[in-house]
Amino acid sequence: MKPFALFLLLISLVACQSKDKDSVVGKWTISGENQSDAGFIFDKEGIASAFPAGDVEYKTWEMQGDNLILHGRRQENGTSNEYNQILKVISIKDNTLIVETEEGQTLTYTKTIDSPQENEEECYSYVTPKDTVYLHVSRKNRSITGDLTYKLYEKDSNQGSLDGRIKGDTLIAEYTFNSEGRSSVREVIFLKKGDTYIEGFGPVNDKEGKTVFQDHKNITFINGITLSKTDCSK
Repeated sequence: MKPFALFLLLISLVACQSKDKDSVVGKWTISGENQSDAGFIFDKEGIASAFPAGDVEYKTWEMQGDNLILHGRRQENGTSNEYNQILKVISIKDNTLIVETEEGQTLTYTKTIDSPQENEEECYSYVTPKDTVYLHVSRKNRSITGDLTYKLYEKDSNQGSLDGRIKGDTLIAEYTFNSEGRSSVREVIFLKKGDTYIEGFGPVNDKEGKTVFQDHKNITFINGITLSKTDCSK
């Protein structure tokens, strides 16, 4: 093959790969019965998430040839382990994605949103006769700002602002708050599951005057406070 012809072939292959990757970006809902109950969101930055979250928390996605590869972590018996899923793309056209799982199952998804990059405002709360936790989040793409308030029984109340990001199904932010007249900063992590956020806990360190988690891999969400979605106007 002549060098120029080879060059054109390579350019064509790269263009096809780019087109395939771009066509995967969006929100995909599984077709068939209960089609609103499950699916994936893939953004242009390679971030992946699934709804509902379930036991698997997807972090990133990539295309390798015909394979759509999802990287994340799976919760098993209270521990979080690395998890990868490979889906072979059979067809992707007309907003329809057909894939084959590693077990040989064929699944069909329909694109419901072209781009998952969206601005939104959401509120979540945890309320009991003695406790109240309120979370207000303003999301722009993967960045978030907002407010967080804790009023827990026999504990100091605190209220402050959030500044962080969304990574997969996880909200990670710095929480700057006032409690008993003193300003502090600590890292907070919440796991998104359906219409709830579950607060995570783990070993912490003091770093440059801020309380931060030692290792995000060691965060547990078992028995964490669960905040349910609520109307922001209330």
